Amino acid sequence: MYFGDERNESSPFVVLGFPADFTASFRCGSREAPIRVREASKFIEFRSILTNLNMDDVLYDDVGDVPVVYGDIVSSLRNLETMLLGLEESKVPIIIGGEHTLTYSSRVLKYDCLLVFDAHLDLREEYLGYKWSHASWLLRLLETENNLTVGIYGFRVYDDQEILNGKRNGVDFLFTRSHLNKWLSKCKNGIYVSIDMDVLDPSIAPGVSNPEPGGLTLHELLAALRDALSKVPLRGMDVVEVCPPCDKGNVTSILAAKLIVEVTSLHYAFWIKNKKKLW
Repeated sequence: MYFGDERNESSPFVVLGFPADFTASFRCGSREAPIRVREASKFIEFRSILTNLNMDDVLYDDVGDVPVVYGDIVSSLRNLETMLLGLEESKVPIIIGGEHTLTYSSRVLKYDCLLVFDAHLDLREEYLGYKWSHASWLLRLLETENNLTVGIYGFRVYDDQEILNGKRNGVDFLFTRSHLNKWLSKCKNGIYVSIDMDVLDPSIAPGVSNPEPGGLTLHELLAALRDALSKVPLRGMDVVEVCPPCDKGNVTSILAAKLIVEVTSLHYAFWIKNKKKLW
C-alpha cells in the first residue's frame, strides 16, 4: 500500500496534495513534494513505531491534488478550502504540501485548536512585500479566526515583532512537553496538527525549504505528537515544506511519509479503534 494507490473510500483518512510554492523565499521546490512523498510511501513500512498498528489494514483514500492557480496563492487557497468542504465531516484530511501557507485553508474544518510544529513563527505582517506568504500565513489566519487556540512547538528563530503579534493574538509559545500538555487542556473538540519539516534538525531532515540548525530529533517530535493525540482527536493534519530538489536520497520525503503514518495511527489507536467520542 502507498499514498496515491487506488481509492479507498471507506478509509477515515483522506490524502490530498497542495503542489504550490509560490511565495518561497530561499529554496524553491516544495511544489514537488506531494508526488515525492507519495512515491516515498511506496518504500516504507506502514506499521507504526508508536502504536504497533499496521496501517496497511486501515488504508488511506487519496483524492489527488488541489488544482492550484499558478502564481496566485489566494485563489489556490480557495480551491483547497473548496476541496476540504467537500469531504464528509467524519473524514480526517491529510494535506501534503507545498508551502506552509496552505494551513490557512484548514480553518474551514472548524477545529478548536491548532498545534504547529515549526522552526519559525510565521507571524510576520508581510514578507518580501507579500502579505500572503509562508512567513505570514498564521497572522492572516488569526485575523480571520478570533476564537482559535494556537500553540507553536519547536520554534527557534523569529523576529521580535512576531513575538508581539503572537502575544497580541493569544498564541501560546510551547517550549517544553510540560508546556504542551498544559496547553492541551484547552482543547476539547478536535485538534489540527501542522508539521513544517524544518522543525526537525537539518541533520535529520535536510531537504526543507528553510533549514534551521538546532531542531528537534525525530523521537522528540514523536513524543510530542503522542502527548497531543492521546488527549485530543485529530481533526486534520498537514506536512509541509519538504523541498525535493534539496533532498539527497529522498530522506526527508521518506520521513514525511512516515510521520503521516505515525500521526494517523495515533488517532486511529486512541479515537477510532477504542470508539471514543470524536469532535
